Amino acid sequence: MLAALGIYIFLSFERLGSFPPVGEDEPWIAAAPFKLVTQGTYGSDLFAGYYGLERHNFEHMPLYPLMQAAVFRLIGVGVVPMRVLPVACGFCLLLAIAVVGRQVGGDRVAAGAVALMIVLRIADGGDRSGILLLDQARVNRYDIAVPVFALLALWTFNRASNEKSARLYAATGVLTGLATLSHLFGVLELPVFVALTLAGRRSGRSTYRDASAIVFGFALTLVPWVAYVATGWRDFLGQTRYWGPRMNLLSPSFYVSNALHGAGPISLDWALTELRDLPLSRIGTWVAIIGVPVASVVMIREARRSGRTELRTLPITTISLVVLFAALLKLKSVNYMIGIWPFAVLLMSWFAVWLWDRRRRLARATVVVLLGLVAVEGTIRIVHMRSAARLTTSYDWFESQIARCIPDGSLVLGLQHYWLGLRQYPFRSWLVPMDLANPLYYHEPMTLDRAIDRVGPDVILIDRYIEALFENGRDPNRHPDHELYLGFTEYLARHRVEPACVIRDSTYGTMQVFRVSRPPAG
Repeated sequence: MLAALGIYIFLSFERLGSFPPVGEDEPWIAAAPFKLVTQGTYGSDLFAGYYGLERHNFEHMPLYPLMQAAVFRLIGVGVVPMRVLPVACGFCLLLAIAVVGRQVGGDRVAAGAVALMIVLRIADGGDRSGILLLDQARVNRYDIAVPVFALLALWTFNRASNEKSARLYAATGVLTGLATLSHLFGVLELPVFVALTLAGRRSGRSTYRDASAIVFGFALTLVPWVAYVATGWRDFLGQTRYWGPRMNLLSPSFYVSNALHGAGPISLDWALTELRDLPLSRIGTWVAIIGVPVASVVMIREARRSGRTELRTLPITTISLVVLFAALLKLKSVNYMIGIWPFAVLLMSWFAVWLWDRRRRLARATVVVLLGLVAVEGTIRIVHMRSAARLTTSYDWFESQIARCIPDGSLVLGLQHYWLGLRQYPFRSWLVPMDLANPLYYHEPMTLDRAIDRVGPDVILIDRYIEALFENGRDPNRHPDHELYLGFTEYLARHRVEPACVIRDSTYGTMQVFRVSRPPAG
């Protein structure tokens, strides 16, 4: 286990400042912690002018950004400091897996689960490893914090069930609340724990008391956030307008559509497509597809035979989370998979140890061969990732080239990808005028040219993504891209916009820098 933890630390910090290339979510999430540290306000200037986001940030649950603000205060701001927090969360996740693994099946299960987390490839990965933990721990997103608290909640719940302790049940609720304050999908554990408690074979009074303790601990944890939201309720409703199509909870078709046709992992359409196209060489994925359901059945059977609470709660929690993710999440990002994956890995590790203890030659040979193939595949993918990292352009270098073209004090309009390296300038995301022009995101939508006027940029950045959007929008049949294209064309017709420079890069693509000339006052 110590060797696995050491390997994780080495792989996570190697070229962390350049690989993977900085994506759109990372600076977006870091902007509010940065302003909190530098100005004392928990808001995001990236989205100034959009429902008070420069004053209070309701877009993200608060726990991860607050932890990131503490990191920025301690070690400064930059790509590596931004990514230190997810690396630390990944390390804590491995420790939490070890704790639950030991509770479920002893030291061998704990060590096996930790090893599988850093070697079992589950995704395609592209230039990354496809090993979910190693990939997610290098990206500044809050998803990786959720399973840390979720696993500790499971560990606490198992202890509470064995010791019949109301305090431990309340602690389970608190930890579930912390998972929810990291990302909203953390709340999905709450109904699972409450249902498991109510299904316990005890007197009705004590059962309801313990279930109430879980809910109380959960509610108590969320009180500060609810109070903060109440201080800016109208802005909260505005900033979360996009939740509407994703949370049509009163419609039965919402759940059916999500489970059958949801975009991304954990939907029936996705599963059938993946299975149809999945090559036999993807050993880790096949091991998970077959191993997790089989392990769940065997563990539930063993729980009935032995009466051990933890053998019942782990598979039931895993299955329940998969069902809830499928039914409730309309957008099923691969990033969210880290919220379920540790539970699945614990099941596989327990099952491998269980097979080994059958003392049958075939069973043991199967375990050795499969684990060997998983390790080889994972190692090959890690080598590939390290090779790709060496060829990746430094984010700081690319940003420095852009900065050379921007006059001091200029207000910059660009995608949020580039804010971190250009934070010395007032910076607005392209999403601000685009959201102001979208009736789904703004209550009084306007044309894009008027929305850009409201931002009032001195410099406009056109990268490969914005260029592709406007190129796509040339086609009048493509909505709403066509309206955005018309709006930007109108803006160019009414303003003097001149090219300043062009930066070309193999990693980040082509960046065009334009300066907007303003007419003299008066």
